[in-house]
Amino acid sequence: MKWNAASAEQAMMLIAKGMHCRMTGEGLRISAISECLRAASHLCSAPGENRKEWEPAASLRLANMAKHRLVPLWPDLIGQGTDTRPGVLEVLNSLAALGDMARLTGGRWLPAPPHAIQVDDEHAVLLGGGPLEVLPSAITLTAKTLGRVRLVEQSACKDWTDIWEVKEWIGAPEKGLQTWAERLIAEAKEQLTDTPNDIGEAHAYVCTKWIRLPELPSGEKEFILCRTRSGQEAFSYFIGEFIRGNLKRLRSISSTDARRLRFYLDVKATRPYRVKATKSQGLTTLRLTRLLPDREAKVLLLGWQLPMPARERPGVTHHVFPWICPRITGHRSTLKLMKPPGVETLVESGISTHYAGETRCSAQWQSPDSGRPCGHPVSAYGRRSPASAS
Repeated sequence: MKWNAASAEQAMMLIAKGMHCRMTGEGLRISAISECLRAASHLCSAPGENRKEWEPAASLRLANMAKHRLVPLWPDLIGQGTDTRPGVLEVLNSLAALGDMARLTGGRWLPAPPHAIQVDDEHAVLLGGGPLEVLPSAITLTAKTLGRVRLVEQSACKDWTDIWEVKEWIGAPEKGLQTWAERLIAEAKEQLTDTPNDIGEAHAYVCTKWIRLPELPSGEKEFILCRTRSGQEAFSYFIGEFIRGNLKRLRSISSTDARRLRFYLDVKATRPYRVKATKSQGLTTLRLTRLLPDREAKVLLLGWQLPMPARERPGVTHHVFPWICPRITGHRSTLKLMKPPGVETLVESGISTHYAGETRCSAQWQSPDSGRPCGHPVSAYGRRSPASAS
């Protein structure tokens, strides 16, 4: 037998073929890291000759195993990852957020039980279950590795694992954003405590902006979302009771609740949440103007974040989603997955616009208490669409 050396490009092609992955570039890189982590977790934890039961594996051990196999092809995996170029540990944590891996106490990990998320009438995103080679043959025959997740046919999941609806997977409040926000504020009012003397410099969220407390307008009794710095880059959040512009009492809330409450306050103030989508060559690129609530933001892990384009304004992010199944219309599926409860209507414009082989659209969510979109529809080119110009 004669051994022949393979180039890095040939090695990547072989890896992609073994994972049933049709992507290149960053999509292939994240796919390889994710599948390698699943394989390492199964190898370290599954029962076998020397193990009678499942044994959790340490995150450092899983990361080192993945790096050992992948660094020759992606040398940047040696260092720390970034938002737009995640490393092994960042991908591992994102698999836990998706529900694909189970994170235990003490930095230990196990493969998550298999479950599937319905994305259309025929297909589902498979989460958990381990690497492809240990899945049932009916799954592996149809599975496509798309970044952190695998796309499978729903018919292959029957009698093997449950198929969840998107709302079940996201876990957002069932009764909608407005009901949740009203309940959060009501509960905070019942648990107010006196403001401590050492609260430090605090800011209040008013009219979609953070302003210093001395700049608050003097009004009657009101309750406002506030924050104070608790570290170099961290904040603590609370609901503050203000009387004539002065903070009297407060109730702490989590950063997750604060982020969702901010989203609600922005919608209530009729600030539009605009999403621009471009579909090209099986990939959907979304431009998001601000952060989604934590649970809805989990959908963004189905793709990956792009580097900030030149001249883009701060706070805007760009994300790619690899919907390469002919029955899935990429931008519509992704936008519906992202729509927060309580923001009832998805308004789309320019769906049929084609340019240089691309399909472009723009969309925005409508306020639940109004009969009109929050602002004007924005075309794919950043101008008001003809329908709204009149």
